Amino acid sequence: MEFRPKAKRSRVTLLIVLSLAFGLSDNRVSFALDEAKIHVAGTPNITSFVYHVGKEKGFYREEGIELQPIMAGMLQGIQGLIAGSFDYSQMLGAGGGAIMRGAPLKIIMAFDTRPSWFVLGTKNMKSIQDLKGKQLAVSSFGAALDQMTRELLPRFGMEPMRDVILRAIEPPPNRLAALLSGAVDAAVLTHPETIVARRQGFKELLFFGDHIEFVSAGVVATERNISQKPDFVRRFIRGALKTFYWLKANEKEVVARLAKATKSSEADGLELYRTGLKLFSQDGSIPRRLQETMISLQRKVLNVEKEVPPESIYDFSFVHTGNKELGKGESS
Repeated sequence: MEFRPKAKRSRVTLLIVLSLAFGLSDNRVSFALDEAKIHVAGTPNITSFVYHVGKEKGFYREEGIELQPIMAGMLQGIQGLIAGSFDYSQMLGAGGGAIMRGAPLKIIMAFDTRPSWFVLGTKNMKSIQDLKGKQLAVSSFGAALDQMTRELLPRFGMEPMRDVILRAIEPPPNRLAALLSGAVDAAVLTHPETIVARRQGFKELLFFGDHIEFVSAGVVATERNISQKPDFVRRFIRGALKTFYWLKANEKEVVARLAKATKSSEADGLELYRTGLKLFSQDGSIPRRLQETMISLQRKVLNVEKEVPPESIYDFSFVHTGNKELGKGESS
């Protein structure tokens, strides 16, 4: 009999401890988050913001994920993804090229449908044809930017490496530095670097988005994670989709963030935002027609002769499911 009061007190103490635990965690028990390492671009822009802003706003934490955006070169990042150093990559061009070479990866989300890249040339250049006989800085050979450049130059009567010498320089800030120092005659730059170059008197010769469809940013995942950790991938994509739609709907805050991240004015931030928004995909996926266009272009650049079905490169099933779960309707 003398032990019953002690047992009762123990039960009461346990109930109090559990009540405090629930109360202090806002009615939720705090569990360890799954870490997700994502390979991202070195330059802040609206597509890389899907990761940085998503982390800051807590959209990934809502899905039980602690996001770790890590900057690395395009090829180094894809190699790290294959080796297991990263869980995901933002780089769809390099990712798609790696898949065509046999890498066990899949593109599972697409942020854009047209590229936000610009060709900036020296102050005496007036048109893209002035690149003949000159050196043009691009990214790593075989990466998305290099692929697009090699596709576009012939449309203006110039053959890559014959009429225009391409130089592989990355990340983008290094291309800007090469242009400003005179090490190259022209460079392909992201929008933020373009603003800096314009201020220094360099001339905009071409905006890629006016001339070509190309999917360059999104989510590349390993087939291992897709098959062995489907819930981890599903939650990651839900976090990306939440951020994706939030960015589309919150111009004022995103503009302020872009201006701060790029150390530019509100007007420049607004230009970055509205240009980027025009290039966004509708729902995080791309239609089969564009999938086939991307494959055709990459086969040409990478000299891949065999037929490549879209299913071997793309898998938007997680995006379709995520959109339904988030009430965004049927994905196109």
